[in-house]
Amino acid sequence: MTKPIIGITGNERPHPDTTIARLSYTSDGFIRAVEKVGGLPLVLPIVDKSLAAAYVDTIDKLILTGGQNVLPQFYGEEQTIDSDDYLLERDEFEIALIKETLKQGKPIFAICRGTQLFNVVKGGTLHQDIPGHWQSEDANTLTQSLAVEQNSLLAKFVPTGSCINSYHHQALKDLGKDLRVVAYDPKDGIIEAIESTDNYPFIGVQWHPELIWEHEEPSLALFDFFVNQLQRSSVSSR
Repeated sequence: MTKPIIGITGNERPHPDTTIARLSYTSDGFIRAVEKVGGLPLVLPIVDKSLAAAYVDTIDKLILTGGQNVLPQFYGEEQTIDSDDYLLERDEFEIALIKETLKQGKPIFAICRGTQLFNVVKGGTLHQDIPGHWQSEDANTLTQSLAVEQNSLLAKFVPTGSCINSYHHQALKDLGKDLRVVAYDPKDGIIEAIESTDNYPFIGVQWHPELIWEHEEPSLALFDFFVNQLQRSSVSSR
């Protein structure tokens, strides 16, 4: 049986030994989770945005991973925080990937930064810095509870009151076109998950299921649903 090809966005960081070229990588949690549920993981390195269409032609579905802040120029704001954790080439390539994936109607699963960038592509904005959402505990420690909308795809796998890990200091502010909030932090209202309102096959979460799927059944169920059940849309979206 042919396995669905799951594109997983990669990242770049300097090698600890600065005499060696930059590293191109992704968290192995994405690779192992996709493999576990029967998908064929394919890491997409950061390349020129002109190659985005060729990559989307190759894959069946796209996972947008976490990482750097999204440059605020892409949502019409000035930078208001003291940070150099940005990568223009990554933003440009992944924006092109998202637009082409939407055009082709292929499913998208977005995590943390990926959810933020998807919201920006759809015309939304971000909070550049929020308190209380970067845990000091290790990733297997679930530190935050969720309020989940019952009438959502997410609720089939992650019931309200579930606990998650939390590693984000930016968050969604204004929602983009054709998106709705399906989970939030009941303490401060910070958005923790979004879905489409136009039936486009998309789920975006702010936490990191790729770090806990081996121990938390809801996280593995999310990957299983995305890889094996979420189907390509017959109508493209922009």
